[in-house]
Amino acid sequence: MKNIKILGIIVIASILSLLGVVIPATPALAQPTVTLSPTSGSIGTKVTITAINFESFKNTNVSIFFNGKEIDSSPKTVTDTGSFTADFHVPADTMPGTAQVMVSTVIGGQVTASFTVQGTSIWLQPRDGPVGTMVTLDGSGFYASQVVTFSYYPDTQVVLGAEEATSTGEFSYSFAVPESTAGNHRVVAQDDWGGWAELNFKVIPTVTIEPESGAIGDEVIVTGTGFGNQSRVNIYFNDDRVATSKTDKYGSLELAFDMPITESGTYDVEIEDKDGNKDTAEFTIAAGANLSPTTGNVATTLTVSGVGFKAGGTVTIKYDDTPVATATANASGGFSLNFKAPVSIGGIHSIIITDGDTTITQLFTMESTPPSTPAPLLPEDTDKTKAKIYFAWDDVTDPSGVTYTFQIATDKDFTSIVLEKAELTSSKYNITGVEELPPTVKEAPYYWRVKAIDGAFNESEWATARLFYVVSASGFPNWAKITLIVLGILAAAFLAFWMGRRTAYR
Repeated sequence: MKNIKILGIIVIASILSLLGVVIPATPALAQPTVTLSPTSGSIGTKVTITAINFESFKNTNVSIFFNGKEIDSSPKTVTDTGSFTADFHVPADTMPGTAQVMVSTVIGGQVTASFTVQGTSIWLQPRDGPVGTMVTLDGSGFYASQVVTFSYYPDTQVVLGAEEATSTGEFSYSFAVPESTAGNHRVVAQDDWGGWAELNFKVIPTVTIEPESGAIGDEVIVTGTGFGNQSRVNIYFNDDRVATSKTDKYGSLELAFDMPITESGTYDVEIEDKDGNKDTAEFTIAAGANLSPTTGNVATTLTVSGVGFKAGGTVTIKYDDTPVATATANASGGFSLNFKAPVSIGGIHSIIITDGDTTITQLFTMESTPPSTPAPLLPEDTDKTKAKIYFAWDDVTDPSGVTYTFQIATDKDFTSIVLEKAELTSSKYNITGVEELPPTVKEAPYYWRVKAIDGAFNESEWATARLFYVVSASGFPNWAKITLIVLGILAAAFLAFWMGRRTAYR
């Protein structure tokens, strides 16, 4: 009997073995899976659940849970393809961290996926700076697609603005730091659902100066922000205190003062309050020079003064390119000197002030008004005079001084000049010696004229020319002398002829 049982087992095993060869094995079903989109976000974020490979449960209902609570769209019916989708929003009472999405089947099977719930947080870039700094405020974990309000707390709340969070609770916002005292101040982001985050922004004192360069004595305006609340402050120029002031409740101040006398260069302007908050700005002093007057004539007294030059240095004054004066700058780089405008042509001239390192140019305008035309006096028109002639004309005056040019010609156009005298300082002239003029005939007189020239080389018009005659010392002109000589010769010849005839007759 025992052998018969063993034989039966062998036969059954053989049959099963043969069946395994003939009948192919049924393939195993894929494991059901659940995916989430997105996989992280803040409260209020809309999450889409996608389930596949649920063929074993097609046309049946499955339940969906988020953190152990069934979502509103649960249960869902599995389609003929073994898949389904469902949406839900992350509940407002969800705590930050990892949450589970679970799909439960009717036979007790469970498929899960993880979702990261973000907590509220913000970032500032930069984290410190002066009042007015542009700051970028980034945040995450706030109620999705809801408005987030941003505030700054220098003392009381200052609302900076608002921005709608993205569908996953993120935002980016930029703002300028409002007026506030030195130190840390809260920056807060919050929504209407209780989302809240804050960080500190550190205000750093800063000084600005307007303008940033100028001359000694110029008024400048110093502005300070980010100092202590209603704090007494000192203003220093090159480490010397030049003014004091007091900030307002926001730690700000504005003060005007004149630049002190010193050499040219770049200097520190510093503000410091009683708590040691301080900052420095730079001011560049350029040397300055003044010319007075800026118009005049030859010999006008000109005053040149300057500041900001090399202390103890030699300052040279040039009129155009010609040195005319020097001065020694004092310990503060200042100087002042006088000199007379030299003889120079009317118009604009450069007054150059230099100590070798600093050069400043001022402009001086020499007068360009010509002097009056002198009126001729002697000899009068058509006068007859001897070879030694006395000429005279009216005096002319001019602020730049006057000289005269005098001419004599044998034609009224003065193309044939027989005598010219320039730079005469007197309004008269005597012809003597080798300058004596030969006597003339009636048909060939002499002509004379005169003009005035001032120290700036401005010339008057020529005076109206006058004609005159030169007669011999006897008072007779040459033609008369010649006529008399000829008549004398003729008379002598006639007398000789007559005497000869008379002698012959006897």
